[in-house]
Amino acid sequence: MSGRIPDNIVDRIKNESDIVAVISEFVSLKKSGKDYKGLCPFHQEKTPSFFVIPTKGFFHCFGCGKGGGAVNFIMEHERLEYPAALRYLAEKAGIEIPLTDSVNTFEEVLYSALASAASFFEKSLRESSSGAKTMQYLKSRGISDDTARQFGLGFAPDGWDNLIKAVSAKGIRAADLESAGLAVKKEGYYDRFRNRLTIPIRTIAGKVVGFGARVLPGDDSPKYINSPETAVYKKGRILYGLDVSKNEIRSKDQAIVVEGYFDLITLYQAGIKNVVAVSGTGFTDEQAALLARFCQRVILLFDSDSAGIKAAFRASGVLYNSGLEPSLVRLPKGFDPDTFIREKGPEELSRVISDAVDIIDFVRQGLNGRFSDQPLSRQKRIVQVLLEVTSPIEDNLTRDLLAKKMFDKLGIDTNTIGAIKTAKGAFKDDIDFIPNVGMRKTEFDFIALLFAHPAFLNEVPSIIDDTLFSEPEHAEIYSSIVHFHKEGRALSIPDLSEEISDGPANRRLREIAIQSEKMSELINEFPKYVQKFRLIFNKKRRAELKSLIEEAHKRSDFNKLEILTREFQNLNHEVKANDARV
Repeated sequence: MSGRIPDNIVDRIKNESDIVAVISEFVSLKKSGKDYKGLCPFHQEKTPSFFVIPTKGFFHCFGCGKGGGAVNFIMEHERLEYPAALRYLAEKAGIEIPLTDSVNTFEEVLYSALASAASFFEKSLRESSSGAKTMQYLKSRGISDDTARQFGLGFAPDGWDNLIKAVSAKGIRAADLESAGLAVKKEGYYDRFRNRLTIPIRTIAGKVVGFGARVLPGDDSPKYINSPETAVYKKGRILYGLDVSKNEIRSKDQAIVVEGYFDLITLYQAGIKNVVAVSGTGFTDEQAALLARFCQRVILLFDSDSAGIKAAFRASGVLYNSGLEPSLVRLPKGFDPDTFIREKGPEELSRVISDAVDIIDFVRQGLNGRFSDQPLSRQKRIVQVLLEVTSPIEDNLTRDLLAKKMFDKLGIDTNTIGAIKTAKGAFKDDIDFIPNVGMRKTEFDFIALLFAHPAFLNEVPSIIDDTLFSEPEHAEIYSSIVHFHKEGRALSIPDLSEEISDGPANRRLREIAIQSEKMSELINEFPKYVQKFRLIFNKKRRAELKSLIEEAHKRSDFNKLEILTREFQNLNHEVKANDARV
């Protein structure tokens, strides 16, 4: 069943899904006070740090940070997208999801157009004379018929409007094809892909969102034409082949990342199935986060040319920053994974993959002697490479450990290592007040107090706005709960978790919700928190006034100068008085 699930049914599924019962199917839970605890299913541990809080309808692991409502648990554990997880829980709860006759959403129209195109291309591959030539080409590359079917390979016939005509009978308009990246509009519409082998690009759930289209032998057109980004296709959020390889990646706790479609297809067919491809994009944070759902170790098997090696270096930094463990493979010069496996065989490639090393050892293997023995120009290039790897890494411990390994393995001097450790984007502070750790705790406890006493939300938005928070996570959470309150919605942790961005803010939300249990008796503390935020506002305003006074002085605007100075003096007096009270 496809299509949008009505909002009232979504609410019913969430309300009727007993989170303890749902999670107990996968985790052995034991009562711990009002809550339940068990060993986390998302990371290895010996002491339980995984808690289920039934009164608030969410789970949280203090070890790995995973958490959310019943829907989030099923999405994470069963590797399902949001609609599929809802359907899973609906079936468990005996809730029937009605078929609706509502008009398809724009995204559904695009998915339909893309699925129809994929079917048309596959049919053209097998039932047209030009398609037969393309089949011969696939066989010449060692691609079997079963593999071609598994990956949905197809053929876009030559001609300007074959696809447009073929799908019009299904009510799919040329304008819809353009929106899906399948047609181009000039004076009229024409097919984007013509006389090319087509490779459908699918989401993790198997939905077609775009195509790669390869030129056939004898045609001097550009080798590949790829779908443009659309409402359903964002290149940096997709890993080609993950829909078929995810289970193998999860079971091995390891993913092999290649650059091209045929690199992946050839490896998969040869039995190396824990593989995904980036296909034409630099490796992104979103792709790293996607992989992190399935494995810890990532092997970068890129082309052996300089562009491939540079891409692997850049990807290493992104992967480290996502908490993954990247290693690199050095293929012989002139090879890519596809040509290597066809010439040398899968056993030899498996041997080469088993020799994968981390970025430091990879650099060391390419050196003649120690770092200090290299020419100055080569030393500079090496440092630039290492900076490119370390600069995206936000975790200080990871950066320090890499820096130590640079010293141990490469012999890079401590001054250079210090520069590499600290080279990140410069932080610019626009005000003369930087909140300290104590303020962060104040923010944390204040939001917990709002969860314990939501009635305060009737007055705080007019006093405190999200710009007064020192922590971006706290600002996002505060903004969301104010928005929920204005709309008359209950402060449900699972619902808020869906609104707040994944990552640190979502984890902080659950930590605050747990803390809110302890804040229920601190109702009389509310004025003190308001006073602290008022102090922050005044200090920020005082800093702004300093700049405005300087500008007025430079312009000799004495009227403005008098007004601003008076406000500054009054504010300064209030700040000092508040400082004494807080």
